Parts: sequence; C-alpha cells; structure tokens
Amino acid sequence: MTTNSMPGPPCARRQWPAVAALFTVLGPAAAWLGLTLSYGPGVPGPYALFYVVPFVLVAATWIPPRTDVQRRRRLAAGSIGCLMAFLYPNALLVAWLALWAVAGS
Repeated sequence: MTTNSMPGPPCARRQWPAVAALFTVLGPAAAWLGLTLSYGPGVPGPYALFYVVPFVLVAATWIPPRTDVQRRRRLAAGSIGCLMAFLYPNALLVAWLALWAVAGS
C-alpha cells in the first residue's frame, strides 16, 4: 500500500487562511458599507460596542477547521458576522424609530 492511496485530513486538502483573511477584510468593509448606506446619522460611541458580536464571528474563522462540518460552521459564522455588520446600522435605526413611535414623541 502506498502513502498516496490514503486520503489526508480535510484541512490538508484545502487551505484555510485565505478564507479567514477574506472574512477579515469583508467584516469591516461590510460594517463601513452598512454605515454608509444607512439613513441614520451614524453610530454613536457606545452603540459601536454592538459590532463586537459580528467581529467575534468573523474572528472565529481563524480557528483552523479539522473536519468538513467544522469548515461549514466556520464559513457560516463568517458569513453571518459579515451580514450582521452590514445590517446593524439599519437595525439600530429601525429600533430607534420603533421606540420613538411607541413613546409618542
């Protein structure tokens, strides 16, 4: 039996750092684009802390996956993190408008 007939581990088959680097670039770019396209006035200082969750999901992609299931989960976490970073300013604006409508002023 030769060593070429045995399949290697999934992480040896496909390189992962390029995917993690892509999400690292896309996360802040999505946050900037979401803030730019939002109708809101911008994100005040304390509300910027809510970006921690999307960026933690993006940072989790740097953990090298050992199985194909972990690989899919890391891809999903990075994608969800980028989507959350993109949609956060609009979600903040909708929440502010809803509270304003409920308060009546």
